[in-house]
Amino acid sequence: MANFGNSNGEVLETDVLIIGGGISGSLAAIKAREAGVERVALVSKGKLGKDSISTFAAGVWIAFFPEDDKDSLYRNFALSDVHGGGLYDDEWLTVFLEDNYKRLKELDQWGVEWEKTPDGKFRRKECRWALKQAMFHGPQLMEAVSKKVGDSEVKIVGHTMITNLLTEGGRSGNRVIGAVGFDVRTGKERVFRAKATVAAAGGCGYKARFACHKMDTGDGVAMAYRAGAKLGRFDEGKIHTTAAKFDTHGLNMFVGLGGKFLNAEGDRFMFDYDPELKDLAGMTTLAEASAMEVRAGRGPIYLDMTQFTPNNVKEMRTVLPHVSVILERSGILIGDKIVNKIEWAPAYYGTIGMSGGIMANTKCETSLPGLYACGDAMARAKPTAALPMAAVTGARAGKFAAEYAKKEMRLVDMNEQQVKEWRHFATAPSEKPYGIHPDHIIIGVHEALLPYGVTIIAREDRLQKALTEVERIRDEEIPQLFASDPHYLRISNEARNMVLSAEMYLKSRLFRKESRDSSLREDYPYTDNVNWLKTIVLMNEQDKMQLNAEDLPLERYKVVPKREKYIYPVFEIATRRGVKWG
Repeated sequence: MANFGNSNGEVLETDVLIIGGGISGSLAAIKAREAGVERVALVSKGKLGKDSISTFAAGVWIAFFPEDDKDSLYRNFALSDVHGGGLYDDEWLTVFLEDNYKRLKELDQWGVEWEKTPDGKFRRKECRWALKQAMFHGPQLMEAVSKKVGDSEVKIVGHTMITNLLTEGGRSGNRVIGAVGFDVRTGKERVFRAKATVAAAGGCGYKARFACHKMDTGDGVAMAYRAGAKLGRFDEGKIHTTAAKFDTHGLNMFVGLGGKFLNAEGDRFMFDYDPELKDLAGMTTLAEASAMEVRAGRGPIYLDMTQFTPNNVKEMRTVLPHVSVILERSGILIGDKIVNKIEWAPAYYGTIGMSGGIMANTKCETSLPGLYACGDAMARAKPTAALPMAAVTGARAGKFAAEYAKKEMRLVDMNEQQVKEWRHFATAPSEKPYGIHPDHIIIGVHEALLPYGVTIIAREDRLQKALTEVERIRDEEIPQLFASDPHYLRISNEARNMVLSAEMYLKSRLFRKESRDSSLREDYPYTDNVNWLKTIVLMNEQDKMQLNAEDLPLERYKVVPKREKYIYPVFEIATRRGVKWG
């Protein structure tokens, strides 16, 4: 028996508890302190500034400046098929457009290094969505932000995985009063009592195809689900593209510098799939178009950057230092020259950036009193951008969580039985003499979920087959998880959260009977604004996942999509290019 947990773990009391150390959690902590709360604690699964997906952000910030035409941006985001075809959140889109520049300027003041013109202005260039991106120096972003967290006298608790939320009276669906977890190096239990709690623990990337994303396993969403919070938008799972033979990221930068997509015949196929934006088309369109070309026998797909100038390469090295090392080690980048095309492939990105999470209003309040959500832990409608939206939501979550905490006169007593139950939940894999290794479960999730016929070009029979396998893993293998040390105890809990995230995604995809943005269905090839201008939500009700569709509050929207039904554009174009589907 490998039982290394410690039932006599430490208890930390705080006013605002932040779970997650990326840019959203960091800004939440900073803003909570600025709002006048004395005791703010930030819990990070690794070392703050080094462990989050924000640390490896690809050096670009989709930036909206005061002089930009906000009305035009709003209409583009609201109605474009690239941005969800009308399936957006009017209130959050307005907040995002208004707060984006404030957060960028703030980061500049905190010491984030941006690419600037000789006269000190932010330098911007076109990126994937034909929008403007500001550029920063990769990992230096979180170095500056984490320093600001420390300077704000936030209590930082590193190397700690939070597994579950504590609720008043020990009942799910009630007020959140803290959280429990363990030290990932020693297995020692840690209990946190708080007046307000912010879930900022990121989305779920499934430890899959993207570089430096292996810590994002949906922890915040999973603990909120188990506590009875309302979740949603998992049917809008993010799809992306990446190198086929090695992990990488940085596509915005690649195409911003002039990268070109080619099929095996040398055809720049994106000129057909998006005649306006071409290679700058949205990630969803690119992924779906690439999958269609492969289905037509015109694969593999390539990203060609061999035309990059030495200055282009210098800029890439500055903004994407990690990626540049990856390209060097793969033999793609030699000195100041890209020497080979890169085989490129569509891939499921999980709930990172824009997709499913905890439902929250523009104050970041969730359905559970005392619980706030931000960043990838929050459900985000498509017309936003990952990193700046994380900053925008994080700042708001910290501000409003602080206001809530200041109204609470005292900490609520914990229910000792609930603490005991959640302790066993987290440490159960370490209490067995043998069992199933978490890596086995992770591979099983990959095999079920990641084929492009499930996540890129879906169909009911393939989705159902994947769901059946995920449910089998949930029921038969998760109870047998075995951890031989604290490291594998962390991975065991991550694997369990990944299985839950996969179940949420597959059930939500099956629930939506149409094709829209990343929810492409061969068996429902039409975008249906008559019946499906809805948000798919889910909750844990007596340990059963219940799904429902809620109408968008269109009466409050400034731009309302037409109530019409039309064939999803990628299907229409693929048909003209001779692709068979159905």
